[in-house]
Amino acid sequence: MWHKSVWIRLGVIAGLLGSLMLVAPAFAQATIVRVDPAATTIAQNQSVTVSIKIDNVTNLGGAEIHLAFNPNVLEVLDADQAQAGAQIANGGMLSPDFTALNMADNALGTIDFDVAQINKPGVNGNGTLVIINFRGKAGGTSPITFRGIQAAPTGVNLSDAGGLPIASSLQSGSVTVTSQVTPATPTPTNTPGPTPTPTPTGTPGSGTPGRHVVRAGETLYCIGRAYGVSPWAIATTNRLFSPYRLFVGQVLTIPNVPWTNIPAGPVCARQFPGTPPPVTPGPGPTPPGCRASHAVVRGDTLFGIARRYGVNIYTLAARNNIFNLNLIYVGQVLCIP
Repeated sequence: MWHKSVWIRLGVIAGLLGSLMLVAPAFAQATIVRVDPAATTIAQNQSVTVSIKIDNVTNLGGAEIHLAFNPNVLEVLDADQAQAGAQIANGGMLSPDFTALNMADNALGTIDFDVAQINKPGVNGNGTLVIINFRGKAGGTSPITFRGIQAAPTGVNLSDAGGLPIASSLQSGSVTVTSQVTPATPTPTNTPGPTPTPTPTGTPGSGTPGRHVVRAGETLYCIGRAYGVSPWAIATTNRLFSPYRLFVGQVLTIPNVPWTNIPAGPVCARQFPGTPPPVTPGPGPTPPGCRASHAVVRGDTLFGIARRYGVNIYTLAARNNIFNLNLIYVGQVLCIP
């Protein structure tokens, strides 16, 4: 016969197990970013809608995704004919106030999308981040995978309404195209004209963009200093993204977007007329609309600077034309709104 104390211990253990069973459903589930449907089959020339969904998220404020597909099997159908190139569609989960990237490259088989809400409550639960319309080009199977880059090693960066990262797991997908051919549906496309010969015309400040042919050793920053034009605006205009690599002979359109408080550094040779604003090393006077200026030092991050000044990270990024939240450089002068 068991001692009374044994029965007491067993009762306590049973009570603890019962408590754990009651509490277990309350534990937060892991956030998942997934391709939906996970697998589908279409015929050549047939189109299919693929979504990127986010499940079990809390306080979502921004999302950055980078995808890869087989361009020999699939192509992205443009979701916005008013814009140059091919874009995908916002799925409605986020109401973007700041769109850093929306670009599909049917030659490379890549998709890049980065949006953020500003001064809005974060999103909770499940939803559709983006919608992608693919057309089957040729027979085969194309994986739809998350493509890691330097700024997003897993291919996905999620952040909450305060700009802090949200951990997530990823689920890829695939589209199989059969050899059966269906009649092609005419789809309006942006038909590129003949490639223009690079002509050194235009003057920043005149409203007319100019063209700059990249030479050995040049960077976006030295080109930006040459014309007094924001290097991030040059990147956006020419559909470049992190890590902003240039190659000799590449033709860049230089937009009319002045760069203020330019930090000291190398200056490239100008290839068309235009007088850049004077280089102002260091923060200098606080620009209008900024309550402070911050010169980036080694070890700074945009998240840390936003916390230091008590400002939303997306507001800070938008005010300074920063399209990659993970990319700032020493000497860069930020306007603190």
